[in-house]
Amino acid sequence: MRFFLVAILFCALSFSPRVNAQDYKTILDIPAGQALVNLSATERVEVEQDLLVATLRFETEDKDPRMLQDRINALMTKALAKAKSYKEVKSSTQQYYVYPYDFDPNPRPYNSGEPQHKLERTWRGQQALQLESLKADDLLKLAGELQEMGLVMNDLNYTLSPALLEQTQDSLLEATLKKLMTKADRAARALGKSSAELLEINVDMGGFQQPQMMRAMSMGAEMASSKMDAPVAAPGQSDITLTVSARAMLK
Repeated sequence: MRFFLVAILFCALSFSPRVNAQDYKTILDIPAGQALVNLSATERVEVEQDLLVATLRFETEDKDPRMLQDRINALMTKALAKAKSYKEVKSSTQQYYVYPYDFDPNPRPYNSGEPQHKLERTWRGQQALQLESLKADDLLKLAGELQEMGLVMNDLNYTLSPALLEQTQDSLLEATLKKLMTKADRAARALGKSSAELLEINVDMGGFQQPQMMRAMSMGAEMASSKMDAPVAAPGQSDITLTVSARAMLK
């Protein structure tokens, strides 16, 4: 919607039969008794984040890469099925990778003249599952169940949903355009002019500040085997700014 509104503004200004911004390349091109000024206006608002996003991963190791991948595949199939049972939670698998790792099975200091320890090879692998939902309670409950299955929390954070971000930016655009027009009218009165007209408008959506991610460390075996409570999360505020600049003809 915001792009549609901006497009309408551009079209209305670009096809005006009376004046076009590109007609005034130098001060000599401005009609006598008129003035061309550059103006800008900014609006800012804080919005409570509404979308909860979590990423959990399953990681394991084995000397046999086939057994390793079979273990990952089996658990992630169950995890994805569990996630799909929550209709209000959007789930998607993330990066899946397996790599070899050489280690010393007897990590002790070398004695003088002793041959180098023979390294053994094992394989490590992991795959992640990302969850998104506007229903925080559903997502947190699901995340707790996935942790019970053996996945660990990689990150958990609130952010703005695309719909809320667009709605907020549309509202800011309207407010900023009104502020910009008010500035143009005041400039016209200050210079003894009777009216002001915006010739071209540039909109900087700006975006919003991303929240700090809450990261979770891998659990030890003693924690993984005990009963776990579901994770908790509280939404923060996102700071959204929008700036509009324009050239205004004062008449």
